[in-house]
Amino acid sequence: MIGNQIRNIKRWKQIVHVLARYGFVEFLREVGLGDAVASVLETARIGRGEAALMRMPTPVRLRKAMEELGPTFIKLGQVLSTRRDLVPDEWATEFAKLQSGCPSLPFSDIEDQLAEAFPDGVDAIFKSIDHTPIAAASMAQAHRAVLIDGTTVVLKILRPHIREAIIGDMEALRFLASLVDEHVSNVGFDPKATVEEFAKELDRETDLTNEGRATDRLTSMFADNPEVDFPTIHWHATTRDVLCESLASGTLLADLDISTLSAEQRRSIVSIGAGAVFHQTLEVGFFHADPHPGNIFVRPDGGLTFIDCGMTGFVDDQTRLRLAEIVYGMTRNDPDMVMRAAISLADVDLDAIDIKAARADVQQLVGRFVGIPIDRIDMGGVLDEFFQTLRRHDLRCPAEVVLLIKALTTIEGVAMQIDPTFDLIGFTRPYIEKLLKGRFSPKAVARRFREAGMELLHLGETLPGELTSFLQRARRNRLRLQLDIVAIEDLVVGLEDASERIGYALLISALVMASAILVLASRGEGIAFHLGIAGFVTSATFAFGLMFNGWRSRRKLKKRTRALRRARGERG
Repeated sequence: MIGNQIRNIKRWKQIVHVLARYGFVEFLREVGLGDAVASVLETARIGRGEAALMRMPTPVRLRKAMEELGPTFIKLGQVLSTRRDLVPDEWATEFAKLQSGCPSLPFSDIEDQLAEAFPDGVDAIFKSIDHTPIAAASMAQAHRAVLIDGTTVVLKILRPHIREAIIGDMEALRFLASLVDEHVSNVGFDPKATVEEFAKELDRETDLTNEGRATDRLTSMFADNPEVDFPTIHWHATTRDVLCESLASGTLLADLDISTLSAEQRRSIVSIGAGAVFHQTLEVGFFHADPHPGNIFVRPDGGLTFIDCGMTGFVDDQTRLRLAEIVYGMTRNDPDMVMRAAISLADVDLDAIDIKAARADVQQLVGRFVGIPIDRIDMGGVLDEFFQTLRRHDLRCPAEVVLLIKALTTIEGVAMQIDPTFDLIGFTRPYIEKLLKGRFSPKAVARRFREAGMELLHLGETLPGELTSFLQRARRNRLRLQLDIVAIEDLVVGLEDASERIGYALLISALVMASAILVLASRGEGIAFHLGIAGFVTSATFAFGLMFNGWRSRRKLKKRTRALRRARGERG
């Protein structure tokens, strides 16, 4: 435990040092790390960043800092490159450069990893393993190998001690997210929730059996389509740390010389690839989320093999129906339908956003598609632009929808690169029509009516019992009323102030009554008379002070109210 704490402290100093060196000193001070920054600056003798670094744009500097901080931060940048709903386009574009070019480890560094993965002996499973990696990523690297039976395979091997490194880095990221949440306003997203989402993604990716199961599922989806396939997983040689899959045949699309292909060949590649992605995203709902040219092989027979199924997404039927409503609402010039679908997808607090302003922007976007036939709508591009619009109003797009949009726009980019003349939008027509049919067909409407009827029936069955329970609690005086009050501290202070003034008022009243009794009883002479007069003067002084304090408290309250309203207006 102590060793872990020491390592965490060292890691924290490294993170602060790297961020400071790349010019993020002011940010570190803003989130409350001024003392740590001062210590690092004094030790390392660095200023506000080296001159050459400071001339670089901020996204570039942050990308370079992530590269230096290692696998966890590289992976964070890769994830953020797909989340254009969270970060501006120029940042996402810069972070996308983290997708490749990760340094590889020498084979000697991963031999122990293989020995732990296969305790019965590596030689019992593999005839040979090529020591030179064929690819390297932030979490793992790939090696060519031959099984005992002579089958050539690809081994995807996790980097040694990657989980331990991730645990320490995630603690640092959680702490940093809490500081950002506390000290920085208008971030545009929930830093702590985003970090937790990232932690789940890392946990999933560091268990390579998840990728194996995803690959098997995608394979089963295309069992009847000979033009599309995925690697075969060799489960007897697969563990949490090692994924063993068949070697793809053919040529990687990224390495293919397009100029050597005929127009028919190019059109076939695009048609097969786009059809595969549209089937996954718009029909099934489970999809390969990163179909870029580096993950697609062109087979000798003209078919396609999709590899690297570690990044997958899933959207349920309801989500795909909401997407259909968005596209349909745009073609029908119905911004209200579009907004209802978006709000249902985003699951946001309506009190926290300016619905009127968001609707105005959506209306402007929708107006651009009036009169355009549904089969001429670029669904990926429309959805991407639409959710970019929502991001400006703090309407956060669900992560899975972001992945779906990424898959659609990625394959669109591939299509434009391979065959710019291919009518991709027209190609999507049957998929969009099927999606819309699933939402608006008589059968679908009848199904929703049945579901609504079942819910009403369930409500009718449960309501009497709930009402009886409510009345019983009321009779027993066990009802609890919970109020969510904004600025509860102000309310408590106000109540305390009011109770204090009531107490003073009662004291003054008692003093006045006592003074009046003394004056009346003294008949205008003696010490009792003078005490009564003194009591009246004291009461008047207290009353004046009480009125002054009340006036001052009201001024403070009005001032705070105006400030709160201004703050709300700025946020809106």
